[in-house]
Amino acid sequence: MDFKVYQLYEHVNYEEREHELITHLRNLDFHDGGHGLRYVINNDVQVDRGVMVGSISEEFIPNSYGINDDKSLKSLEEFEPFERTIFAFDFSSRAFLIQNRKYSPRNLEPGKTLTRLQAILNEAFQEIFESNFNIIPTTLPEDNEMFLRLFNVHRVTEIQVSKLNERNVLNTQLSQEQAVNNALLSVWNNDNSHMDVVHIKSTSEGELNYNPIVLAAIHSPNATIDKIKYFDPEEDKLVTVSRNQLDKFVVNDVDKDTESITAFEQVIRQVSENRRILRRLRQID
Repeated sequence: MDFKVYQLYEHVNYEEREHELITHLRNLDFHDGGHGLRYVINNDVQVDRGVMVGSISEEFIPNSYGINDDKSLKSLEEFEPFERTIFAFDFSSRAFLIQNRKYSPRNLEPGKTLTRLQAILNEAFQEIFESNFNIIPTTLPEDNEMFLRLFNVHRVTEIQVSKLNERNVLNTQLSQEQAVNNALLSVWNNDNSHMDVVHIKSTSEGELNYNPIVLAAIHSPNATIDKIKYFDPEEDKLVTVSRNQLDKFVVNDVDKDTESITAFEQVIRQVSENRRILRRLRQID
């Protein structure tokens, strides 16, 4: 599961009152979403290891139809289901994460969900911390850490790496066979062709994650990963991310159908273990 990352604009003095925020959110009632629809912060919101994680459920108009006895279509008006979107806030890095997803219901869209969460959290922050919850988009750090995390999590079918002409000596494991590994490193480190860019593609069913040339390129000191294409199991399709787009945080082993308790545990664990990455995804100091 991918999360869009934002940063809280100002420093906030939490004074170990994080659990007051949790209680506030759990006690909130349903909100009016217009057109007779509602949205609500689910009451399983929690905080652990300095990470708050929860979800917002938004009522939507189903795009499905039933069939009458006379075989004519009828709208399913007897129920209005809800869509869940997971969010998290890391009190240490001031990173706010919201599930990066697409909504099929016509009355839901990511910008509306983000606006609703901002309003709810801003009211809560004002009441509890006497501060505003103003968030801004983050920018990508110059290194390759976020790209490498995508590479290590997903099946990659395309990658582009530049500044290879500026690379330093590479010393990493490119092959499980030591003789092959030594030969590959020797060829790579003694290349005098002034090669600067490597752009490698596989078929849509292929996988470049264990390709020795790709491994050499992405791990070469001073090289820059510019683009990666990988299979996203949640969207069930290949996704391309370029350097100027990469402002997302991947939580492995979680998809849109994962039960909240399991998803929350994974989000908390992976956010707390990767604060260094989140701190580098910053717009301000």
